[in-house]
Amino acid sequence: MVNKGIFITGTDTGVGKTQVASGLALAVQRRLESSNPILHNGVQLWKPVQTGVRLGDPAADSYRLWRGSGCHQAEEEIATITLPDAVAPWMAAQRAGTEIDYEALVDEGRSRINQAGYLIIEGAGGLAVPLTGNTLIGHLALQLDLPVVLIARTGLGTVNHTLLSLSFAKMLGVRVAGVILNGYQDSTDLSLHENVMMIEQFGGVPVLGKLPWFPCGVKEPAEWLEWRRQWVNLIEEHIDLGKLITT
Repeated sequence: MVNKGIFITGTDTGVGKTQVASGLALAVQRRLESSNPILHNGVQLWKPVQTGVRLGDPAADSYRLWRGSGCHQAEEEIATITLPDAVAPWMAAQRAGTEIDYEALVDEGRSRINQAGYLIIEGAGGLAVPLTGNTLIGHLALQLDLPVVLIARTGLGTVNHTLLSLSFAKMLGVRVAGVILNGYQDSTDLSLHENVMMIEQFGGVPVLGKLPWFPCGVKEPAEWLEWRRQWVNLIEEHIDLGKLITT
């Protein structure tokens, strides 16, 4: 059975969630179109909350998801809440003199899941990031009930961070599809393969793939097409997409 989507989170901020999410959106779209050419709703992206940016900012997750995936959504359709201060969503809302309506986000997420052919949701930071005064990103993932994909670094310390995140997901009752290690510099590094073994052994979930470091700086609009072509090829080569698409 085809999944309705995935919820992407990370072991920390800056691990490459947005870049991986954009590449997965394009790769999954290709895979689904090849097996089901009449898939009309296609793959859609959703960023419930982003902070420290504004819409249209090339550094905004919404902008990078839009350009990086080549999806047919407008940027403003991807992000629901955008707050100016680069802090956790709860604090960013407090600083902006507003509140995040958690139940409205849950309702919107469920509606998007029902409408999309396949929905990729990118959270803010990790599962334990405060979303409101009494909810975390992990609570949103739990209520939307899509399998979580955890993006982690490849270097020293990643096993500890990954296992802690997996343990927290288990405590919340969140389903985890697997882990993606992102940004390795040397595929022959023995520790890269040892990290996979330790994460799978102690985390109890599969490592879905290991992605090499691939730059994603600010680009002119015309440059995104070639970037997407190269990045989706790497995604398709290194990630087990089948485990993300079917249950």
